[in-house]
Amino acid sequence: MATAPLAPWRERGAAVSAALARPLIGLGLLVGRVTSWLVLLVMATVLLTVLLNATGINEIARWNDKVLLFGNALTINSITELQWHLFGVLTLFGGTYALHHDTHVRVDLIYQRLSPSHRAMVDVIGHLVLLIPFCLLVAWLSKHFVTMSLMTGEKSNYGGLTDRYLIKAMLPISLVFLALGALGQVFEKLTIILDPRKAETDHEVNNG
Repeated sequence: MATAPLAPWRERGAAVSAALARPLIGLGLLVGRVTSWLVLLVMATVLLTVLLNATGINEIARWNDKVLLFGNALTINSITELQWHLFGVLTLFGGTYALHHDTHVRVDLIYQRLSPSHRAMVDVIGHLVLLIPFCLLVAWLSKHFVTMSLMTGEKSNYGGLTDRYLIKAMLPISLVFLALGALGQVFEKLTIILDPRKAETDHEVNNG
């Protein structure tokens, strides 16, 4: 049976929504792929920490000029803190990638039973009402902590990493990326709402 033609305004709206979704989703996927390489750095720092503990070495190197994050020395404490923060960055920026691949945790009972168009409506409402406002609000509020950390020169109290503001800045930055990714999802879901035929190619946009 032939599919009934769509109204011209719906076709144009779907085309515009798809065009707006593509770069936003592409950006989120790119950020996710780049940050995924941090897994190797996390593994390397964990291995190095184990070796340093086993050999009883506390200070690896010391120099005169200050180096970003490490200050004037590379110690077991700085390596230990680095692995924690790398994992945190991986988790924060990986959220955008998980959102686009629909691998994030969902707490619902009826979503999977809905039609593609109705699922798209649920996603649009959820992103616009909950996810995007939450990301922007927390990003705005956390900006104060980043500024204070920069102004006070916050650093580790245990001979670890310096320049804590760089670590704290990852929270608002990652939330902005997540909000942009959610906005891309809104445009993509609007494409499905306006043109239900696009539901068959929904995952093609996500998987890039």
